[in-house]
Amino acid sequence: MTSKAQAGTALWAKMPKANAELFALTYGSLVTELVRDYEDPIEVNAQLDRIGHSIGVRCVDEFLSKADVAGMGLSTQCNNLRDTAEVVAKVGFKMFLGVTAEVGGFSQDQRSFS
Repeated sequence: MTSKAQAGTALWAKMPKANAELFALTYGSLVTELVRDYEDPIEVNAQLDRIGHSIGVRCVDEFLSKADVAGMGLSTQCNNLRDTAEVVAKVGFKMFLGVTAEVGGFSQDQRSFS
């Protein structure tokens, strides 16, 4: 296991866990309410995108604060987008979801990946 994966595992162990069934029901209720409020699928998707963005920002903030506390030294590990993507894939995904991800498919200019 790489040091990034080990750090992700350590952070995963410290994170409070949510019941998956409760999460699914809550999310389903949110989507149902948005459909009732907006009726237009395009507007519902726009609202879900806005909510997802806000959640993502909070996850990044939480990740950075927890990783800093864990002494990962992210400022020295993330010198470019490739390094940052690798840390997010190995540590961030593990921290919140309990899984790691593979990063690849970088564009020629190294500004995007899949």
